[in-house]
Amino acid sequence: MKRRLIFLITILFSLFITSCKYDFILPVPEVPITGDVSFATQVAPIFSTGSKCTSCHKPGGQSPDYTAANAYAAIVPALVNKTTPAQSVIYTFAGTTTATHSWKKLSAGEAAIILQWITQGAKNN
Repeated sequence: MKRRLIFLITILFSLFITSCKYDFILPVPEVPITGDVSFATQVAPIFSTGSKCTSCHKPGGQSPDYTAANAYAAIVPALVNKTTPAQSVIYTFAGTTTATHSWKKLSAGEAAIILQWITQGAKNN
């Protein structure tokens, strides 16, 4: 009786151990950004795509207005630090969690586009 119990426990334990499967998810490599980054076609859409910034920051909503027509004037120079681009508020704040912005983070690719745009001088192009 004792042997059967030990045998059964051993079988169950081995089934439990061998049934575990781990799927390792590798990070997707970011495509390097080459060439000039356009504010109108690459940066401004980041704020208005889906339900990101312009769901609240629009005419008649929260200030500043990040709609395509007004985004550049709202962002530069107030939220851009051209001397140290990585410390620009528009770059650092959009990736952080606050009480009102917890679900509106930028993806790594979007953040890279914004940082590259600031590094290139934050032009209104």
